[in-house]
Amino acid sequence: HELHLLAARESLLSITPGIRLRNSDDDQSRVMTPKEAIDLGANYIVIGRPITSSANIKEALKEIHNSI
Repeated sequence: HELHLLAARESLLSITPGIRLRNSDDDQSRVMTPKEAIDLGANYIVIGRPITSSANIKEALKEIHNSI
């Protein structure tokens, strides 16, 4: 949620955790979608549980890709 601060510093890269495709009921309290993070200037996004806990990892990856 502080990506706007990094965008002003072109020499810094941002790694943004807490990426979710939609609201989730897990313990992550500060989340955003892949598209939101990229639109705000994230250079890298960390997507863990939406992939690893998916019943169909291939479909989860496709959904993430299509959301961007």
